[in-house]
This record gives sequence, structure tokens and C-alpha cells, in this order.
Amino acid sequence: MVMMRGRFPFEWSLVWDSLSHFAWIFLILLGLVGVYTVYFASVVLVRLRSLRTLQNGDSIRGTLALLKHRSANLGQVILAVAYFWGFTFFFQIQGAFYTPDNNRPVGPMVFSNMRIDFSFAAAVFLFFLVLHSVQWFVSGRIGTAARRLGT
Repeated sequence: MVMMRGRFPFEWSLVWDSLSHFAWIFLILLGLVGVYTVYFASVVLVRLRSLRTLQNGDSIRGTLALLKHRSANLGQVILAVAYFWGFTFFFQIQGAFYTPDNNRPVGPMVFSNMRIDFSFAAAVFLFFLVLHSVQWFVSGRIGTAARRLGT
């Protein structure tokens, strides 16, 4: 069993102070994708609710096809941001090996720096899990509506 020191699960003050420019750009991009995901999910749920009152099957099929296409695009955007996260993380982790010249052993300093990067990575992966879950839920609702219509 691994014991964690400090506050669980992230030490935000250390993480914020050690972020590179790529990490800040990534966080801005991730925030934009998160806002768009929540916006898209709410639009889809409202539109699916409004489709219940329509009687025209062709317009319903067209709307469902459009929503399905946009949901697939959202999944691709989330995947692209995940790839950018991989680049950012490995670019950020290189900074763990830069240590000041002093008499301290280098190994513990490197591991301490990596702990900060791993805390940041854990938070980002948790956010990706939430984004993926929202996209998966919305895609499932679209699929359920399409099956109900028989498309």
C-alpha cells in the first residue's frame, strides 16, 4: 500500500509554479474543449427532447444524423487534445532533470520534480475521463433516439 504525504491528491501550489508555456497553452485549450463539450451536451439533450414532439420522420432523421456527426467530431477533438497532452506532458517532464548546482543529491530532486509533473498529469487525465464520459453519454443518447426511430 502506498502512502501519500500532503493533501490528496494534488499539490496545486507546486504544480502551478512549475508549468511551462506549453502547459499553459494546453490548459487554455483544454478549458475551451471542456466548455464546448458541456455546451454541446446541453444542446444535444435539449434538441433530443424537442424531437419528441415532431412528427416529420425525415427531419428527425436529418437532425439525428447531424447530431451523430457532431458527436463524432467532438470525440475526434477530445482525442486530438489528448495527443497534444502527450506532447505537453513529455515536454514538461524534461524540466524535472534540470536541477540547481548545489551539494544535494540529484536523484531525490529529480523524483521530487517528477512528482509535481505526475500530479499535474493525474488531474489532466481525470479531466479527460470526465470529457470522454460526457461525450460517451451524449453519443449513447443520440444512438438511443436513432434506434427508437428505426434509423
